[in-house]
Amino acid sequence: MILSRRSTTLFVISLAMLAPLGCGKKGPPLAPFVRVPSPMTDLVIQRIGDTVWVGFSLPTQNQDGTQPADLERVDIYAMTVQPHIPADRMLELEEFQDDATLVTSIEVAPPPAMAAEEPVEPDAPDLRPLQGFPIAFSEVMTAALLVPVDPWEEERRRRERDEAREKEEDGSKEPVKVPLMTPPLPGPLERRYAVVGVSGEGHESESVMRIAVPLVTPPHAPLAPVVTYDEEVATIVWELPVGVRRSVQITAAPGAVSGVGTVTQPTPVTAPAAASPAVGAPVVGALPPPPGTSPVVPEPVSVTPPPPVPPPPPLASTPIVDWPPASRYDLFEIVEADEGSLVMPRPLNLLPLPDPTYPDKRVEFGVERCFAVVTLDVVSELDVRSDFSAPTCVTFLDTFAPVAPTGLNAVGSEGAVSLSWEPNEEEDLAGYLVLRGVAPGETLLPLTAEPVRESTYRDSTAVPGVRYVYTVQAVDDAVPPNISLASETFDATAR
Repeated sequence: MILSRRSTTLFVISLAMLAPLGCGKKGPPLAPFVRVPSPMTDLVIQRIGDTVWVGFSLPTQNQDGTQPADLERVDIYAMTVQPHIPADRMLELEEFQDDATLVTSIEVAPPPAMAAEEPVEPDAPDLRPLQGFPIAFSEVMTAALLVPVDPWEEERRRRERDEAREKEEDGSKEPVKVPLMTPPLPGPLERRYAVVGVSGEGHESESVMRIAVPLVTPPHAPLAPVVTYDEEVATIVWELPVGVRRSVQITAAPGAVSGVGTVTQPTPVTAPAAASPAVGAPVVGALPPPPGTSPVVPEPVSVTPPPPVPPPPPLASTPIVDWPPASRYDLFEIVEADEGSLVMPRPLNLLPLPDPTYPDKRVEFGVERCFAVVTLDVVSELDVRSDFSAPTCVTFLDTFAPVAPTGLNAVGSEGAVSLSWEPNEEEDLAGYLVLRGVAPGETLLPLTAEPVRESTYRDSTAVPGVRYVYTVQAVDDAVPPNISLASETFDATAR
């Protein structure tokens, strides 16, 4: 193809315009691409007795959403501090790490695709947890851990010097009058934890909030719980422990003798009868009786007082002392953990129990369950639990018989008696026993060696002309089987 001179000129101009766009231009260097694992999820802490439990789930992605997570290990730092008023600021992660103790490091297994590239020793199982799996860590509180550190000491002194300087500068001003009251006291020692994920390149990530437990004497544990059960629900109850906290205000029960808001029914009051005057004594304010008559004594008068005036409504007020909430409880099922693994204790109840009882609907016959309970108190808005109570173990046994069958009917026919009744609805029903005896008074005996499955039966062994008495019992499939009470009896005669 031959281009005209004009077309050639346009083509050359176009190339000249596009040439700068195709040339590389050196700019400032870009920052290296960094992948940081997402923070731990399901972060929870609880103190049971003198043991602190920390639980969380390993992330499965990075903070930019890419998967799998670049997570090599998880570091857990802890420090004991004394809270102050006003509260000290939250430390940056590096500041926290400088004064805290690295209590443990948990190595994380690489994803399956990356694990295939790592050399593995034969017959050496990899015990490292995988991404997405739950992790539990425990630490026993010892005397050495009760010594606090103070990363804010210099900041606090500097703030106090600045406040003193400001007071000196404002010394000419009239002092501000404040009401006389007890200054607030700082809370007890706290053990604070930071759970940090570390990537293969050493980049760290941490949850937004850190977790803590109070270092106070834990409450007393309840006694061993008592377990009763039926076919559907196991009821676990326990006695109140020593030193249990109670509610400050308790609503008065109906019919209570006293208490705020108590309503009492008016009772008739009998006025005392006038005393008979002594012989020869003068009666003040009364005319003397006529000669030869006895003095008139007034009859008792029944007087009903007006209804009581209801108490005034309570006045609006602001408490000056924060009373701690009442003790609550957590119920745990005690199970044996796999060897080498640590499982975070989690109560059966979703919320703390205000009353010493819990219904467990996981009744499975032949299965053993062990229960233990702890007392839960709140100290400085942090939870502290007692040690576990002594466990109570129970194996659920099916000792519950079916209900007695109803609606028994018997009809005699040629050489037989046909019986029918309403079927039972138990799920573990194995069948029915049909019992027969000669009327009147003969002992009723089963007609079959095994229970019949249907709710009908034909007695072909009945002797014509003999009047028989029939009854039916339901049987379940438990070992040994449970037999219901007998149904109503019915008389019939074969022809």
